[in-house]
Amino acid sequence: MDKINFVDQTLRDAQQSLWGYMMRTDMVTPIAEVMDQVGYKAIATVGSQAFTVLVRNLNEDPWERIKVLSRLLRKTPLRGSYQTGSLSTFDLSTPRDIITLWIKRSIANGIKSFWVCDWQDNMERFVYFARIAKAEGAGVITTVGYSLSPAHTDEYWGRKAGLISETKDYVDAIMIEDGGGLLTPEATCRLISAIQKNCDGIPIEFHAHCNSGLAPLCYLEAVKLGVTTLHTAISPLANGTSLPSAETVLKNVRRLGFTSDLDEDALATVSRHFRKIAENEGLPMGVPAEYDLFHFEHQVPGGMMTNFTRQLREVKMEDRLDEILEEIVRVRKELGYPVMGTPFSQIVGVQAMENVISGKRYGRITDEVIKYSLGYYGELIAPMDQNILDKIMNLPRRKEFLDWESDGYDKSIEALRAENGPELSDDELLLKILIPGKAVKPGAPVKASPPDLKTSAPYNPPSEFPAEYSVDVDGEVFNVKVTPVMKGDGKGKAIEAAEAPNNANASKALPAGAVISEMPGMILSIEVKVGDKIEEGDLLVVIESMKMKRLFNSPHSGEVKEIMTSEGETIDIEDILMVVA
Repeated sequence: MDKINFVDQTLRDAQQSLWGYMMRTDMVTPIAEVMDQVGYKAIATVGSQAFTVLVRNLNEDPWERIKVLSRLLRKTPLRGSYQTGSLSTFDLSTPRDIITLWIKRSIANGIKSFWVCDWQDNMERFVYFARIAKAEGAGVITTVGYSLSPAHTDEYWGRKAGLISETKDYVDAIMIEDGGGLLTPEATCRLISAIQKNCDGIPIEFHAHCNSGLAPLCYLEAVKLGVTTLHTAISPLANGTSLPSAETVLKNVRRLGFTSDLDEDALATVSRHFRKIAENEGLPMGVPAEYDLFHFEHQVPGGMMTNFTRQLREVKMEDRLDEILEEIVRVRKELGYPVMGTPFSQIVGVQAMENVISGKRYGRITDEVIKYSLGYYGELIAPMDQNILDKIMNLPRRKEFLDWESDGYDKSIEALRAENGPELSDDELLLKILIPGKAVKPGAPVKASPPDLKTSAPYNPPSEFPAEYSVDVDGEVFNVKVTPVMKGDGKGKAIEAAEAPNNANASKALPAGAVISEMPGMILSIEVKVGDKIEEGDLLVVIESMKMKRLFNSPHSGEVKEIMTSEGETIDIEDILMVVA
């Protein structure tokens, strides 16, 4: 029988799913050399999207983690990941040469292969970066991300595999990814067969999460069909919304007659180590999930479900979770059935929450939905609902995105270095551009994860009040208020002195015309200066919040009297940005 290889996701997807990327490097280094003895085909580590969490939440240098792991893992290749549209945000903003440099520096620091975690709708862009990775000596594993809808047929998967096969010279394997745990054993057979018939012999890897509890069964169907590389996690970080455990999958495939080179003694040692870490740090361990039929309708990934529950608990509306999930089903259908994976699951989920909380469906439409409708996130799988498309077509904001290009996409490394600091090393330059305003400070305290609030009786807030959320994005927590927008998706709020709350606990009175932040983030640019005459709706500042660029527009006309923030500064909710009076 065939030998089964294992790719370990303990340090990557497993800890993302269960620990929110809060695994520190010092949790890994004591056991890394034992992990190297287990016999994995590869060990995955965090990629570009998680760099922000390592810097901002753990105060760690992500490059140093890669270097340390590369030194300790002498036999096992280290696998990273990247996206071709944007490395650290979801708004398609990263300059092309920065992605190129990031790939090259990842390889120089120890990465041996990449999982390209896009949905491969833009094959030209995929090939551009895959060619670079291959030329630098790294392997490239592309993705077929599974999803359920009337548009996701066996023929669709066959066409997707056929497109990938046309890039065969730059692809080492196709990873079937079921991040939402949607596959059944029967669907696994159909999916793998459709891909095998159209992939021109490219090897297949199988990666599924346990949200529905069916993933371990799907793994057995995959190996029966000839898949010989499986993605798993060590048992304390398996199950739940994570992947199946290596221990159980290994036992099952051996029962079927397959072989494996995994060292079970080393595996047990690694398992004991991470179980002790979880117990000492108060971190959760995965448990098998119960089967929930509704999950196959809304298809919300496990981590995103946790975030929704927390957000609603914050505003004492936890009882509306099912209502929002039902709305997600509607919004996804209206948007043409995008796959429920990053960034599409966030695009669908935020719009659905907006529809429910505001009480008016599509009364406010996010920039991401507008860009999605214009095809900037790739070709739509199915047509959008015409009524929703008509609403978007009539938005003034849509006109601003026609022929849109990301600012600085074609800017050279030389130009970016001149802007950000000629003295910076390549690694420092990448961190400064991808994570603006935040540098690693050795010895500084690590940001603690937020406490889970207890549920209290629900209530419906007055409609004129902003909805407030605590939003977790890949382990980074943001407090957000949502209000109607004008030209941007984050309108500033002006409070006249007479309107300032009469609160005895207030530290100071707000000046007349104060423009207040309604979400936290990083100031990317200030678009006005003191003395400028502006009109209502004019752009004031651009911030990065929740890994997206957000625009703050003036709530009224007037003159800029004072600017109370600066570019690169971190702002919090209700901070005064400037005075316009």
